[in-house]
Amino acid sequence: MIKLPSLKTLGDLLADTVIRYKWVTLIALAKTIIFIWLTEIPYDEQNIKNELLRLSYVATLALPIALAIRLSCERRSWKSYTGPAMVVVMIVALAIYYWLMNPDPGFSETYRFFILLAGAHLLVSYLPFIGTDDKEGFWQFNKTLFLQFLNATLYSGTLFVGLLIAVQTVKYLFRIEYSFAIEADLFMVVACFFHTVFFLSKIPKPTETLTGYPNGLKIFTQYVLLPLEVVYLVILYIYLAKIIVQWQLPQGQVAYLVLAFSGAGILALLLLHPLRQNMQERWVAIFSRRYYLALLPLIVLLFTGIFRRIGDYGITENRYVVAVLAFWLAGITLYFLSGKRDDIRWIPITLSILCFLLPIGPWNIFAVAKNSQLKQFEEILTRNKVLDTNNQITRQKTVTKADQAQLISIISFFRIRELSGLEPYFAGFKEKDKGDYRYYAAMETTLNKFVVSDKQLESEKYTNHSSQFAKNAAGMSITGFEHALFIDASEDRQIGDGQVEVKIEQGGKTWTVYRNKKKITAWNVADRVKALQIAFGNHAADVPQDSLALMHGNYKMVFRSLSSSNSSYYGQGVLFYK
Repeated sequence: MIKLPSLKTLGDLLADTVIRYKWVTLIALAKTIIFIWLTEIPYDEQNIKNELLRLSYVATLALPIALAIRLSCERRSWKSYTGPAMVVVMIVALAIYYWLMNPDPGFSETYRFFILLAGAHLLVSYLPFIGTDDKEGFWQFNKTLFLQFLNATLYSGTLFVGLLIAVQTVKYLFRIEYSFAIEADLFMVVACFFHTVFFLSKIPKPTETLTGYPNGLKIFTQYVLLPLEVVYLVILYIYLAKIIVQWQLPQGQVAYLVLAFSGAGILALLLLHPLRQNMQERWVAIFSRRYYLALLPLIVLLFTGIFRRIGDYGITENRYVVAVLAFWLAGITLYFLSGKRDDIRWIPITLSILCFLLPIGPWNIFAVAKNSQLKQFEEILTRNKVLDTNNQITRQKTVTKADQAQLISIISFFRIRELSGLEPYFAGFKEKDKGDYRYYAAMETTLNKFVVSDKQLESEKYTNHSSQFAKNAAGMSITGFEHALFIDASEDRQIGDGQVEVKIEQGGKTWTVYRNKKKITAWNVADRVKALQIAFGNHAADVPQDSLALMHGNYKMVFRSLSSSNSSYYGQGVLFYK
């Protein structure tokens, strides 16, 4: 039975941890405050939200880096000024990171943050052991961190669920409504502060000797993880045989499967590493070498799959990362097969170096991906002779279905990341207009005007528009209305509340409103969908809410989404009326 720690235990843990990890605890507290503030800030205060989001990135990165520095100071017995000097370096580096960050963090900034965060956590695993030859201590230390993280997660989850039940009980019994997001705030306190403090409190002192191998860890790895690895190894080898027999290139997505399988296998070998020296567990050493030999054909499959994908569709951030990890996996496999050394520290060291290098410099994944997609875009247009002498899309051409789909996909790539670079190919487009919500939809409309598929794309038969990502999605006024009727035209064709009734007719083209059996108005939904197509293209999730509203006297239909498939029309929304 899981027991929550007592108040005295929590107090003692907090006091000891704060004394031992002053800076790390302070960062955890600051991180908690930032996340609570970010949760409570009103939706329309976007500038403040962006600043808080940037600060949350910095605080989240600072925590594992500061912990790595502190643990290194303890285990390496550095001089008194070395630790503070490294903290200063960390502060300067994070200040530069904050200063270079986009004021409005989007896809690329979030992607960059998570890569750097992975590198920062890997830093904790090996920095205290740089310059030493204590491979056994390295494994024992990381085993302790791994198990303590699971332990802290279990306690934190239990504490949060208990507090959440208490909050809901108070709400129910005393009819109390909180003026703040108490559930989200509790989660931030438990996840960001309690979890960190509890985790730190169980990290052993440098003087403590770490020995032993947890029997539960061995059972999990030997009887659960390794059998699953063998099953997937057989599946991938059968697929490899199928490719050889049929003599065809593998599917590009197979690269992700091989990478996931390889990563899980290496993790299993790391968990079993100390047993390699145990004479009663010699199978571990034999399995380790056989596993890396078995990886060699799969690494060839990995390279073939990812570079086929890149050759067909260009580089994206994910494909760039997978390609780099393919080279890393090949290097690590050859290293352990060489038999000269088997220093497992090289696994986190090399991975963290990649994490810190990939998001920066001229080789960074975002610049390379953007340039590759631009090159693909121009290559397709040039090959199909769509461009005029000014290198712009002004000629009517028929292209293959695959080419048109890829051109639309590239526009979507730029749209999600809010990137510029496609403007030179479209007459009248300027980068300064990029912030307008119709910008990329107009590009797609222009493309579809001049570039026609030889076979009609499914995207031409199907349209979908919503305000999910619109900046003013929550800004429509419904003041003055007294009643609301939710309508889902994909499920029902006649919706009513006893007073007002809406009939969906002619395949959804017409929505007729009746009140007390008397016809009030008939809205032509098909005309509204056509207008949305002209303004935003076939698909858009950032349509202003005003464009998804129909009005007639005291009746206002506010759509959450509108879609069409051939001659059928569907919608979800709320009808407001007096």
